[in-house]
Amino acid sequence: MAAFVGACRGRDDERAREARELAARVCALAYDGGDLDAAEDVVLTLEEWADEFVDHPYHPGVPRPDEADRLTRDHLKDVLREELTTPARDWMSGTQLSLDVDFNALRRTRGLDRRIREDAFYAYGRGTMALDLGHRAAARREVARLRELRDTYAS
Repeated sequence: MAAFVGACRGRDDERAREARELAARVCALAYDGGDLDAAEDVVLTLEEWADEFVDHPYHPGVPRPDEADRLTRDHLKDVLREELTTPARDWMSGTQLSLDVDFNALRRTRGLDRRIREDAFYAYGRGTMALDLGHRAAARREVARLRELRDTYAS
C-alpha cells in the first residue's frame, strides 16, 4: 500500500516520503511484540491515502485474508531483516531451524494420524508467520507445540 501511495504521489514528494516512513514504522512497531495498535493505525492511514486513488487502474484493492498475510510477511521480511541486530537474526535463524527439524521429523513419520499431521502443519505455519513478523513469544509457543508433537508422535 505504501509503495502504491508513494508512486501515485510521485509529484508530491512530501506525501511519498511520509508513505515510505509509515511503512518502515509499521515494521518497527510490529517487531518483538511492539505497539500493535499504533502499527494498525499506521496501516489505516495508508489505506485512507490509497482510497484517494480508488479509480487508479493499479489500485491494489482489498486482498483476501491469506493474501494480506502473505504480503505482510513478505514486506516485513524484506524491510525488517535490514534493521535487525546480529543476535536477533541469529535467534530467528535458530528458531527457523528448530521449526524445520521438528516439522520434518513429523512429516517423515509413517502412519501418523491425519489430525496430528494437520496440527503439525498448523503449528509450523503459525510459527513461521510469527517468526516472520518478529513476534518472539508466539514463535516460542509454536516451537514448543511442534516439539511436543514430535516428542509424542515421531520415532
